[in-house]
Amino acid sequence: MNKLLLILLVLIGFSQCKKDNPAPEPLPEVASIVGKWRVIAYGRTVGDSLVTEPVPAGERTVYEFRYDGMLLNEKGYLPCCISQRLVIDGKLFVPKPLGPVESDPSCIFLDCAPCPQVSITRPTADNLLIEPCTGIFMTLAREK
Repeated sequence: MNKLLLILLVLIGFSQCKKDNPAPEPLPEVASIVGKWRVIAYGRTVGDSLVTEPVPAGERTVYEFRYDGMLLNEKGYLPCCISQRLVIDGKLFVPKPLGPVESDPSCIFLDCAPCPQVSITRPTADNLLIEPCTGIFMTLAREK
């Protein structure tokens, strides 16, 4: 009788355990860029050349491409002044949020007009080159 009662209590105890909610599968269009990325350099075109300036280690911003393609800043908000219309390796992708998304509250203090789209290229698997506006670039490295 005691064994039966013990087994019953154990079963009830385990049935109350919460199941982990795994992260949703990334959309195929963005699967290769999903994750956290740290800005390591800023660049701009001057004439025919690209001038880059490395970002000091303590001042590097982190962005995240979410499973649905939404680009978020390190606080989990939509970044200020960056379009959510993405051209990834030459293919247009307009993310549609599959989860909650909020604009960064600090954006109310900025007066900017985002460019119509953001161009993203992958020179290597762990690096992104993002062009939020023509002639301005950010180089990002994947967070490990």
